[in-house]
Amino acid sequence: MLFTSFERRLPLARVLDKIGETFDAALQRSGVHWGAANDAERRQIALAVLRQIPVLWIWDNVEPITGFPAGTPSEWSAAEQQELRDFLLATRETKARFLITSRRDEQAWLGEMPVRVKTPPMPMQERLQLAGAIAEHRGKRLADLPDLTPLLHFTQGNPLTILVTVGEALRAGIDSKERLDVFVAGLRGGEGNFEDEAAEGRTKSLGASLSYGFANAFNDSERKRLALLHLFQGFADVDAFCAMGDPQAEWALDEVRGLTRDEGIDLLDRAAEIGLLVALGGGYYSVHPALPWYFRDQFERNFAGENAERARRAFVEAIGDLADYYAEQYVSGKRQVLNALMAEEDNLLAAWSLARQYGWSRGVICGMQGLRTLYQETGRDPAWRRLVEAVTPDFVDPHSDLPLPGREDQWSFVTDYRVRIARDERDLVKAERLQRLSVDWARERAHEALATPREQRNNHQRNAIRTLAVSIEHLAIIQRDKGESDCAENFRKAFDLYGAIELSTAQGVVAFNLGVTYNNVAVLRDLDAAESWLKQCLNLTPPGDALIRGKTLNQIGRVALDRSDEAFVKALPEVECIRLLNEASQYHHQALQLLPPTTFEDRGIAYNQLGNIYAKAGDIERALHNYQQELRYCEQSDDIFNAGQTRENMAKTLLLAQRFDDARAYAEAALANYRTFGDRAAEKIHDVEGLLAAIDEAEAEQRGKS
Repeated sequence: MLFTSFERRLPLARVLDKIGETFDAALQRSGVHWGAANDAERRQIALAVLRQIPVLWIWDNVEPITGFPAGTPSEWSAAEQQELRDFLLATRETKARFLITSRRDEQAWLGEMPVRVKTPPMPMQERLQLAGAIAEHRGKRLADLPDLTPLLHFTQGNPLTILVTVGEALRAGIDSKERLDVFVAGLRGGEGNFEDEAAEGRTKSLGASLSYGFANAFNDSERKRLALLHLFQGFADVDAFCAMGDPQAEWALDEVRGLTRDEGIDLLDRAAEIGLLVALGGGYYSVHPALPWYFRDQFERNFAGENAERARRAFVEAIGDLADYYAEQYVSGKRQVLNALMAEEDNLLAAWSLARQYGWSRGVICGMQGLRTLYQETGRDPAWRRLVEAVTPDFVDPHSDLPLPGREDQWSFVTDYRVRIARDERDLVKAERLQRLSVDWARERAHEALATPREQRNNHQRNAIRTLAVSIEHLAIIQRDKGESDCAENFRKAFDLYGAIELSTAQGVVAFNLGVTYNNVAVLRDLDAAESWLKQCLNLTPPGDALIRGKTLNQIGRVALDRSDEAFVKALPEVECIRLLNEASQYHHQALQLLPPTTFEDRGIAYNQLGNIYAKAGDIERALHNYQQELRYCEQSDDIFNAGQTRENMAKTLLLAQRFDDARAYAEAALANYRTFGDRAAEKIHDVEGLLAAIDEAEAEQRGKS
């Protein structure tokens, strides 16, 4: 059985990865290399597997594919929706069966393709069991309550309605048949206010139950505050909720002005008691997936016109400040905030969209700072690229790449985003051109700060120097990628600028980059200098910063591996060569112990290096295993270039093992990866074409011997 949840956007390529993950070993035994296949080939492989193996594949919560609730724009393009539908249609000729769950019939998307099975009402016995569990959770026993049968009949067997009504009955202290009858009558009286929207996962009984609890558990002021939950996308953080009323902010919303954290938790906890929310602890809450419509209705009743815009502005600013804070915390080494960013993703996207809609440029960038941290550290480059492409015309003159009037501050962030994307696409000429614009802008802004004595600088001036240091550091990285010796001088300039404002952690990152520079740039290559800078990075990095320390150990392992290569070339004793290989292996294994599981790129580097180590040691199977791990990380982050490098390494390893067909498959896949970059990967294309010729030559030679 396979399971896929569509709570997050999962294009068909990601859905099919379930096949590769589940049947990888069997595919390899059959000579099928999932890692060497492109998207079209994987679709065919998946269908071939499903024709042979009976599979029950559950697709849960598919409503977001076309937008939920009704009227909500979908993140899926029409082409992506059609691609997924076409795959389902093709699976009808296989042994697979799909169980698709949704609160509606999905007629618009799937037509009459599926056989629809409507979930029947919960049987009365199970309703009683659920009611008993709810009572027990509240410290009560079902035996202490009046006969709940009339109430459970009213719920129509809807589990959410049972949760809401039983919870409200317990909150209200209903302890007799007479009081229960009055309660149920009140609920039935409210049904007339609702249209039955069963197609959207709601009924009159559910709407009436929610409104009954909402009206009886809260006063007018509290109901207005809770209506703001409409703006939150399935997850609510009490700090963001309270921040919408920050008394110090000019955009503070009067309805929540001055609301304290304790008051906010008390209010949201009471909302959880009646089933509107689920309390997750620590001031975090989730909204039941069937309830977005209810909060939308409440918001529209309580906020309209300018009031609605004020509420949206407060939401955007509060979420933006939270995103900015999380991004800063992550940079300073507090990597655990990544979990909070993952939970807040839908709120960040909603705030970003509203900010663009209303032209609130600060809100756009604050939200993107959080999303950049999330997407880059979890390997979701395509999602990040789409955001950057969408906002670039809002801030950048298309002819000069300079800022639009009044958008200078935000332009610097967007330019940084564009530079990083250009680097990832191997367009280093474009990256350097844009980065030099950024350095010039930052140097002009920092001129006064640099002329001010250190002890007299204010926070604004310190930030200007920091911005200049970041810009020069990023220019140096691009120069290093191009193999230019000037990169070392610029790294040192950035190192000194960070030192001038006492940012030792940032100095540690520059020290890491200098270590990489002296390892990788041919004209500067000095393994002793590389190791020295990397160890300085460890000294400057806080002990709790597992990411930077893991990255640094990875790079020290790379230095040790390069030393082993030199030892082989110099024909040093075998024991010394093996010692260096073991040392490199230990560093990479230590790095994997430190690196968070979501850091796809860095963990992939460790596995790739381990693959190289085992290949040099002649352990082909362990080398291939580690390369496969690296390849998974590349695919999860859509890192096509590094996927090509890994496939190239696998082809070389398989050639050494004289597994010519396998070597050719991976070499051809690597060539396809590199060709997507055109002339920017001309050298790599040439190398792999030579590798393919070498495979053909070796195979012909072996045939000649036999």
